[in-house]
Amino acid sequence: MADAFNFALDLRKFVDSIPEEMVKPVVQKLALHALRGVVMKSPVDTGRFRGNWNVAVNRIDYSVTAETDKSGGSVIAKGAALIASAGPDQAIYISNNVPYAAALETGHSKQAPAGVVALTFAELESMIL
Repeated sequence: MADAFNFALDLRKFVDSIPEEMVKPVVQKLALHALRGVVMKSPVDTGRFRGNWNVAVNRIDYSVTAETDKSGGSVIAKGAALIASAGPDQAIYISNNVPYAAALETGHSKQAPAGVVALTFAELESMIL
């Protein structure tokens, strides 16, 4: 499984291999799949971790809020709108900055013992390789 840097490189190779008019819809589809993946794989107790997935274009959103979203629907809808607004040459960042995010990714939760980001990366890699 690749780390985020290597995944970005693989995605660039993939994008370079498809017709230009397909870049935006393909990148948006992959970004939406990534968002849904991390949100729906997120363990849920209060819904705070799930509710703190951020999507931003051309920057990383480091914010942390008191928002909760046990179903994931609200955070996915909000993120999907930002993904849809991104241009083909813009970077889409998905982040979660709650203080315990790293612990959850490294198996702290019995609901997500393999984390959420690593599993989602693996799914995305299988889609483009």
